[in-house]
Amino acid sequence: MKTKNKKTKTMRRLALAAALLLILALLLAFDAINGDPLSQQWAIHRAIRYAEKLYPGQTFHWDERTAADGQFFNYMVYVQSDQSRDTNFAVQTRFWLLTDDEIRGMELEPTHTFYVDHRWNTCYRLGNEAAQQAAAYLTVQAPELQFASAYGAQGNIVDINLCYTEQDGVTPADYVDDLPLDAAFDKTLLQKVPSRLCAQILWDRKPTEADIQQVLHTLKAVLEANDLPITYYDIALVPTADYADHSAFLADVLESGLTPSNEIA
Repeated sequence: MKTKNKKTKTMRRLALAAALLLILALLLAFDAINGDPLSQQWAIHRAIRYAEKLYPGQTFHWDERTAADGQFFNYMVYVQSDQSRDTNFAVQTRFWLLTDDEIRGMELEPTHTFYVDHRWNTCYRLGNEAAQQAAAYLTVQAPELQFASAYGAQGNIVDINLCYTEQDGVTPADYVDDLPLDAAFDKTLLQKVPSRLCAQILWDRKPTEADIQQVLHTLKAVLEANDLPITYYDIALVPTADYADHSAFLADVLESGLTPSNEIA
């Protein structure tokens, strides 16, 4: 009888252990898919500490655009310096203890190196500031041009890409000395780094090559008169007529292709 009771107790304990293991496995599976708020806060804490070690003397906060959702126990957090607007990058924490900024599938180098040290953040921001200045001049001095697109969060009517060149492998890292962190846009920068302006312009008829050359001439004339020399222009004229067939509409959109400034009359 005692032996039977012992076996029963042992079976109950094993069943309880199995149930607990099953519950734990389900919780881990749920956590792997959805994450949990405590782990997320821990990942944010680790990301901030990680960034502050990389950049001594600076303090950081969590940039809430981040997707720190914790899928598969991987929490990615964007950190932003309180002292430097250009110092922001992604940090990941895996399995609660492994923290780094070598984000798989994003870049071939750590995100702080790519975005901060190699100046991609600075390049994007200054390009946006250049586009805002260009838009202000074009709106007043070329009112006949009706721009079709809004680029970036600010909705600029043109897009300006700095450090753009047809040469393979050239990046903002090649212009670090010309792109100091947090500097405001200065027009003289366009004399130091190559640039590309993109724009889509509405056209009230089927555009022709003569039309595209005239628009290129107008853009270049306005911008250079205001000390904004652009290296390349890449524009499209978009007809506003009603088209029953989308293919016919696309056939009438006329693009300049990448056009060096020195080839514009």
